[in-house]
Amino acid sequence: MRLPFLIQSHLAKINTSLAVSGFLFAEMARIFGTQSDEGSSFTSEFATPRILAVTLRIPPVFPSHTRALILLSDPYYYSQLFSAYRRPNGDLAGPAMAALPSYQDAVSADWLRLVVPYIASQDYPSLCRVNGRFWAVFAPRLWTRIPGSAGVTTYDSERDLEWLFGSVLNHLGQTRSETRNLVRVLDVRSVRGTYSLNTGNSFNDKLRDAIKYLPNLSCVFVDGHQDLDPSEFLSEAGPQIQLLSMADCPVSLTQKFVSSLRSLVYLDLSRVPGSLRPLLQLGDLPELRVLKIQGKEVEDATAESLATRFGTRLWSLDVSNNKLTDMALDSIGAHCLCPVNLRSDGNYDVEGKLEFGSTSPGFGTWIRIAESEWSGSFTHPNRHLVDAPLYDLHDTLPQEFVYKRSDGKSPVKSDAAGAVCRGLQGEDLYVPPASLQASQGLTHLSVSGNQISSLGISKLLKLGRGHLQELSCDSMLLVPPSGAASAWPRTAKLHGFYATCTLRPVFSSNLRALTLHHSLVTQVPTLEMDGLSTVARLCISEKAILPRAERAFPEAFVPDMNPRITSLTLSRIPRRSSGPLVSKLITFLRLLSAQERAVFDMSSRRGPSVLAGLRHLRLEFESDPYDEEDSEVGDIDAEGLLDSGDARFSFFDDRVRGSQPQDAQGSAESGQSPGSMGFPTPHLEMEQQESEYLDMNIWVDGKPTKMQVWVGSKDSVDPLVQNYRTVALHYRVRDNIGPASPAQIRAGVPSSALVFHTAWCMTLMPPEINDSSQAELHGTGMKDVLAELKQFRSEGRAKYLSLQREFGSGTVPPGPPHEFWLGNLEVSTGWAALRGKSGSYWR
Repeated sequence: MRLPFLIQSHLAKINTSLAVSGFLFAEMARIFGTQSDEGSSFTSEFATPRILAVTLRIPPVFPSHTRALILLSDPYYYSQLFSAYRRPNGDLAGPAMAALPSYQDAVSADWLRLVVPYIASQDYPSLCRVNGRFWAVFAPRLWTRIPGSAGVTTYDSERDLEWLFGSVLNHLGQTRSETRNLVRVLDVRSVRGTYSLNTGNSFNDKLRDAIKYLPNLSCVFVDGHQDLDPSEFLSEAGPQIQLLSMADCPVSLTQKFVSSLRSLVYLDLSRVPGSLRPLLQLGDLPELRVLKIQGKEVEDATAESLATRFGTRLWSLDVSNNKLTDMALDSIGAHCLCPVNLRSDGNYDVEGKLEFGSTSPGFGTWIRIAESEWSGSFTHPNRHLVDAPLYDLHDTLPQEFVYKRSDGKSPVKSDAAGAVCRGLQGEDLYVPPASLQASQGLTHLSVSGNQISSLGISKLLKLGRGHLQELSCDSMLLVPPSGAASAWPRTAKLHGFYATCTLRPVFSSNLRALTLHHSLVTQVPTLEMDGLSTVARLCISEKAILPRAERAFPEAFVPDMNPRITSLTLSRIPRRSSGPLVSKLITFLRLLSAQERAVFDMSSRRGPSVLAGLRHLRLEFESDPYDEEDSEVGDIDAEGLLDSGDARFSFFDDRVRGSQPQDAQGSAESGQSPGSMGFPTPHLEMEQQESEYLDMNIWVDGKPTKMQVWVGSKDSVDPLVQNYRTVALHYRVRDNIGPASPAQIRAGVPSSALVFHTAWCMTLMPPEINDSSQAELHGTGMKDVLAELKQFRSEGRAKYLSLQREFGSGTVPPGPPHEFWLGNLEVSTGWAALRGKSGSYWR
């Protein structure tokens, strides 16, 4: 029986009255979403266009009685109407605006498929009964994913499992094969509750019996389920599975089951108990491309085995929250990154070029940046242009098999489970399945929550040959946790990243998404030290350490340093600041607005394509120390320091000021790098060293070589240089020998000199803290960073909206005078507790 309904479709020239136009625009607002936050609406300029109206009226059996699709018959008005309805940040309002169809698609495509996004999912079952045409459109939306869009969301969460078995899985045997063949995804992450198994079969047995009827099932999500074991319910379906996500499941995979996963592309074993040994068997998992093993207590040796086992077959690796050090990064860089170099000198005027020197075991290849007239200041007029296409008459390979630098504008494939699932099903227009199943080596790497240092990340980026597209390391130690840090108190640690030059396109040409410590932008490190309260540590970081960081590394990251980066996450941002942190974050937002204006001015219909610039900024804040119960000062508290009668507090205590250097053997064990041949042995070396350079015997290009390393002038009045000289000569921290970076050259290091990079980083820790007021050390008067940022954004938004009213239907240019950045600004609080969870948006 055909379901009666009325379809009216015709071209009409409508002489709109207020009532007619009011109805049409009401329908438009209802379809494309509610009004924006500031009450944006359609302007009267578009009240009388010629309209193609297709109105679908559905009888009362449907909960939604009317769906309307309004298309403009004039391409000009079509584009202008949709561009008029934008939010203040420039995004189109409404869920369908993310993929706005072209004018030709809108007037020629099947009207039924066009109205699908505006039909409630509860109507799909009834629409499938209309005829074969409707079934072909709506049945895949019901059955591709189990539970589907109209599934568990309409049921009580405590009865989800009962519904899944009672209404779906138990009836697959009576379902038509055409319908069962539509099922591609089994996603039970949100399914909870209990189900009575009267037959005595286990939950896994029941699910295995149901999966026998699903020959095209390829993606399985069981994250967090305590009763599900993929080794059991997928024991017979293993060869057809392409995606398996089982994070937080209390079961491990058997070797036999892993061997059956011959088509597996994506595997998430995060926080799953058991060894990774099943993954290391030669010949297993030949198609694996994405591997996530967070929280598995993976150590350097296991990471090296994984890197050797999979090599360049993986394009995404997530080893966050493990026990890895810089040695693991060396293994990953050596085995998983494609050996083809994507860097070139073709962009010398804009980006500079690299000059390669010798190679040492500890530091790798010595690389210097040769700057052009423009590259060092990031002000070249063409810095926002995409790369021109490279044509090769003999290049006949598909794009996913061609080794070349990205143009900077093409979308980057995501390694998120949902995105990979959509891509494998062919639902992503920009990422075909072949792109996910092919690999040119590692491009996505997450190493957050490990014992990795900033020097290790810097080395990886320098030697990565430009292949990394997404990199995440939310908190890294400033220097490696080794004997080299013996000059600091045992409990003192600094977290931060200052090697900004490694993020430039000349090093990281394909980098598009980045997660790093906030010191990348703010230059304020995170201090950890037993006995100091959170507020006291924040105060010391801003008052005592920040000036030294600005002196040692004067080059903070700015958006135009790499305009190819589109997403940036800054982690571990303190909630409280005495002022410098707030100022630097606001300055960065102003720079984002200035970059947005530069891109806007360069964009034109007939001009060359331009980069998008940084469009997404996420700020991850730590908990507010004023809300912590343990915010009172500990053993070495502010009040105790002030009452002790000592005007200064030393980080290095008495053993630092009065101790003698270690003997040659002890110093070699604690501070010697793998490439060092030993230190000069005189005990009065620091007093006797008159020259600015220290002779060192190190391995260079596979042979011992005497090199001169800069240690600073003995007569220098710069306290930073004197501190560097002390760390290098007195404490004999002499590893990570390499060329001076652009930031160090700006700080006064000779441009051609070699530097002890670990010792230079350690100069950020001040030898002593001058007397501070009790109010400062207790944090009295410290500002709420988040509140200050919100106030700045609110003021900028008010100026932007005021200009928008003045411009009327015109476009308000970004940038000054309002300085309101129109990109997506995301904020999350409670960094330690919310790592990996989504935050809240405000603009």
